[in-house]
Amino acid sequence: MTRVRDFFRLDDDHPFTGRHMLAIILLFFGTIIAVNLVMVISATGTFPGLVVHNSYVASQNFNQTLAEARNQAASGWQMRFKAEGGILSVQLTDRDGLPLRRLAVTAAAGRPSTTGEDRTLVLAADGDGYRSTEALPPGLWEIAVEARENGERVFGERYRIHVAGGG
Repeated sequence: MTRVRDFFRLDDDHPFTGRHMLAIILLFFGTIIAVNLVMVISATGTFPGLVVHNSYVASQNFNQTLAEARNQAASGWQMRFKAEGGILSVQLTDRDGLPLRRLAVTAAAGRPSTTGEDRTLVLAADGDGYRSTEALPPGLWEIAVEARENGERVFGERYRIHVAGGG
């Protein structure tokens, strides 16, 4: 114990040496590395950073994605989206403002920071629109709404919403 106490005592009998400098450098960089490891483990444990499974395959389908976006814009369809109390409601209208019915509408909902709560909601027909039967819990959500007709995607939009807490 005396040697440890003597190591930290700096006076004329115990001058600052290379060992002191080495200890300072190791503690400094050791702290930085330890904090970085904790942050990396925390970040990858909650969100893997995966947007697409294979970026090469996704790039090969980019022209198809652009064509779908052009077709959607040319259709003149409009989507009104609401998320009140975590219940999603969508109304799709054609270029004349008439409601579009008989579509299969789904919403892929996920948190921006984790994949642990990802879910797909099927929106049921409700009058002139579509409504989710399940409410999203409070917090920030990214929503991708898709409308399909005969199994083919005919319309889609993305939204970022905040569902208020119930308190």
